[in-house]
Amino acid sequence: MKNEERNVQNIPEYDFDIIEMIKTGFNRIEGVKGIFLAAFVVYVVIAVVVQVILGTFFPSPPPPAEPNYLNQMIVTILSYPILMPLIVGVIMLAIRYSRGERLAFQSIFHYYHLTGRLSLAALFIYIMTVIGFVLLIIPGIYLSVAYIFTLPLIADKGMDIWEAMETSRKAVTKHWFKVFGLFLLLSIIMTLGALALGIGLIWAVPLLFVTLYGLLYPLIFDGVEI
Repeated sequence: MKNEERNVQNIPEYDFDIIEMIKTGFNRIEGVKGIFLAAFVVYVVIAVVVQVILGTFFPSPPPPAEPNYLNQMIVTILSYPILMPLIVGVIMLAIRYSRGERLAFQSIFHYYHLTGRLSLAALFIYIMTVIGFVLLIIPGIYLSVAYIFTLPLIADKGMDIWEAMETSRKAVTKHWFKVFGLFLLLSIIMTLGALALGIGLIWAVPLLFVTLYGLLYPLIFDGVEI
């Protein structure tokens, strides 16, 4: 099993068309919008509660006052043990869906046994990305996209933290601009969905997870053609 996991680092060549990927994603979300939306809503609600609770201990003044960046950073990092396993649970719904497995809402809570590894990975990504932004901004943008598959590689392939980070980075770098373009377009769709009284999120949220992790992830790491 360990050898099989290590072999995932040898990323095969892959390619995709951004618009075709989005179109395929729209077709794939039919019949599963509800479970992805419900899972994401649970994540958002828990995230808000955690942020509010931690914010009482590490407050940051509201605008227009200058925010307390140190406290914001502390709140973000302290939220990782609760939020990272949960968002991975939502991501894994999309990966399981791509493999034709039965989806169960409660499965989003099944990754807390990986809390330590996922939290440390998120912390390392945060530190590396912040350093990248502080240096020249462009390295920060590069790393924030390059590490996008780190957490699911830990949960799905059993990788160690640095192994997952480097595997994700090397894989994404093969077509970084396309991955960035896909992520950017999905983010715009999410924003437009939120602006449309939130109604558009019924489609935008499942589309984001199914496209990135139910189509692109299997294409790269499982060799599954779109």
